[in-house]
Amino acid sequence: MRAAIRLAGGREVCFVCTLDEDGVVQTARVVARGDVGSVLALPGFARRGEMLVHNHPSGLLEPSGADYDVAARMHDDGIGFAIIDNGATALYVVVEVPRADELTQLDPDRVAHDLGPDGPIALEHARYEDRLSQRAMAATIARVYNEGGVGLLEAGTGVGKSLGYLLPALRWAAANGERTIVSTNTINLQEQLVGKDLPFLARALTDQKVRFALLKGWRNYLCKARLEQASGGAAQLFDDGMAAEVATLAAWAERTADGSLADLPTPPRPEVWDEVSAEGDLCPRMKCAHFDECFVFKARRAAAQADVIVVNHHLLLSDLAVRRAAQNWDDAAVLPAYGRLVVDEGHHLEDAAAAHLGATVTRRGLQRLVSRLDRRGKGLLPALTMRLSASTDLLSTASLDLLEARLAPSVSALSRKSALLFDLLDTFIEQEGQSVVRLAQGFATHPIWKAGLSLALEDTLGEIDLLGEGLRLVRERIEGSAKLDEQLTPLLNEMRSVTKRLQTAGDGLRRALTPPPDDDSVRWVEVRGRERSVAVSVVPLDLAPILREDLFKRLDSTIVTSATLTASRGDVATDTRRFAFLAARLGLDDPELTPTTAIFPSPFSYETHSLLAIPSDIPAPNVDADGHRNAVTQIVLDLSEASDGGLFVLFTSHREVRQLANELRARGVERRWPLLVHGDESRDALLARFRDSGRAILLGTASFWEGVDVPGDALRGLVIAKLPFRVPTEPVTAAQCEAITARGGDAFAEFMLPHASLRLKQGFGRLIRTGTDRGVVVICDPRIVTKRYGRGLLEALPPARRVIGRWGVIVERVREFYADAG
Repeated sequence: MRAAIRLAGGREVCFVCTLDEDGVVQTARVVARGDVGSVLALPGFARRGEMLVHNHPSGLLEPSGADYDVAARMHDDGIGFAIIDNGATALYVVVEVPRADELTQLDPDRVAHDLGPDGPIALEHARYEDRLSQRAMAATIARVYNEGGVGLLEAGTGVGKSLGYLLPALRWAAANGERTIVSTNTINLQEQLVGKDLPFLARALTDQKVRFALLKGWRNYLCKARLEQASGGAAQLFDDGMAAEVATLAAWAERTADGSLADLPTPPRPEVWDEVSAEGDLCPRMKCAHFDECFVFKARRAAAQADVIVVNHHLLLSDLAVRRAAQNWDDAAVLPAYGRLVVDEGHHLEDAAAAHLGATVTRRGLQRLVSRLDRRGKGLLPALTMRLSASTDLLSTASLDLLEARLAPSVSALSRKSALLFDLLDTFIEQEGQSVVRLAQGFATHPIWKAGLSLALEDTLGEIDLLGEGLRLVRERIEGSAKLDEQLTPLLNEMRSVTKRLQTAGDGLRRALTPPPDDDSVRWVEVRGRERSVAVSVVPLDLAPILREDLFKRLDSTIVTSATLTASRGDVATDTRRFAFLAARLGLDDPELTPTTAIFPSPFSYETHSLLAIPSDIPAPNVDADGHRNAVTQIVLDLSEASDGGLFVLFTSHREVRQLANELRARGVERRWPLLVHGDESRDALLARFRDSGRAILLGTASFWEGVDVPGDALRGLVIAKLPFRVPTEPVTAAQCEAITARGGDAFAEFMLPHASLRLKQGFGRLIRTGTDRGVVVICDPRIVTKRYGRGLLEALPPARRVIGRWGVIVERVREFYADAG
């Protein structure tokens, strides 16, 4: 503490301290410098049980009026307050750390009652339905909050799982003052929680205050300081036409409520948003002239006071990555400090972890970073050149010479050499004859290295280092002049941020292309899109230990929930065994973390409202692809006749979607029913047209298997073209299967089959979304009844009536089903 005060020139420094059981200060961390009142602007700066300590440069430890005001506010949050002298030899405690209260346990029965017919939810809900599964789920979550640990809870469609976990989270906050982070995978669910469910609970729970917030990543928000800078230097930063977008953003900034990208009616071009979005490593925090009205800190202040903070998986895992890098588990990082977590859509958590604990570097992404520095005479470098050229003093001239001698050549060279690197990787991919190529151990001796890849990688990484060194020299030169420093610091900070991102990209290239010998990461290169943008990726093979040690074990309680957490391994298993696959993937198979597991069944009457048809006389897709495709075409035509459209047809590849679209168009389907094809328009546009039509046929892949909600009669039939097994040659899948086989396991039963089971359940779940929905599901893959593992896949699906046999016979049952509905 003494050293920190000296570094601040003896001025006021604010520390957050931890104390031992005897009240002796054990650790201290600096949280602010300057007036003690300024610390109140920091979101989540201290936790209950800690003490805020600041020095009085005068040496007098008498509390001021401001000190008493701050102390009172800190005490309300369970935080103590004290004053020290500059030598840190004397401590005056203004307010002791409030004694930690014992946690107040929730009554699971009372929590369940809140959701019952005599509870506050029923009184407020205009169309209340008593859902026994929802009440049981809420009671189970209350017990996990009380006892700690992890809950793996599957809640079928219609259970109302969001209220099932939000209610106990809010009751816990009211009883114990502890916030809960709720993480989702999709924007749709985030919007439902913040726009519908939490406001509803705020009205219904009249006996407590309900505080909630939606928190997004930094780059989702506009930065007023960067907007001001971009507006002033638009001519140097942007190509023709982009300056008008900056002006539009400036006008929008005056009227937007939250300043987030989602609030923009028309998003700007990425190049423009790159220059005006908030960046954590550029932000001067409280020194910024716009701090009080900053969109980021407005959101973070609201989050710091919230009982429930809604985020997405990517932000949650970004926070984890930052905490792991800093080994900081107690302070605010990307998110405020928290000890309670709910992960909804939990089957996506592993993939989100891979995205943030691995790295991907693309040709397009790297070139965009270089273009921010210099893009045909536009960018940060030309803007800095112009500013320096406007001054005639010797320091400006010398800095300009250094910039032209060091930075400009490095930017130009990096553009050329990185382009050559990705050209060579593109050549390698073409030689391999695949769009995605896994980089195994043998890649280190591939001829492409001698053909120039080795030198191109070395040159690219070298130019990134030279760029960073050149920028450091320019900064040191300019910092010699207070006048220049004030004028140019924002631009130099922007360039430093870009250089830092380039260094991160360089690290990603190094990890993926030249890893250390003992590295077991999964590495691959691929081409994306029509522009053939080459991407290089690397992810850890085993994420389970990271999630176990650095997420679940560090929290007081975690709820992982979804409509699909249990999976078949080919047999009919107990409920506990059905959770085994996901538990292992998330690191929850450790004896210290044995999770609470439960399945809360859907309240919908699948037996009477849905029919599952499985034709057994069509070719299997892995045996006769052409015959299978012809059979699927006929089934779609027959089902469309019976239902008068209103169909989803789900595939596992875009190629299959295009093939069926061409066949249906050739048969004149579009003259009878609107045909909507994945890829022709955005997903949201296709769904809007599907809902509006009421009798369309939608052909989709990947993103239509889940997260799509079409309640009502518009969707009344679902065709699943084939069992959704992962592509065995996909790099991560291949590596996982190899690892299982290497330890003597069965890769198909332990990995491929459970993944297919989860995906199949998600696809099936698109059909019945409300208690009155009706429809038919056709699985066009005979393997589900001819293979031994099929029984387990069927048992994992909702209990719809099953009809299995020849399609010519089954189709009559299908027609009867729709006729009865009419």
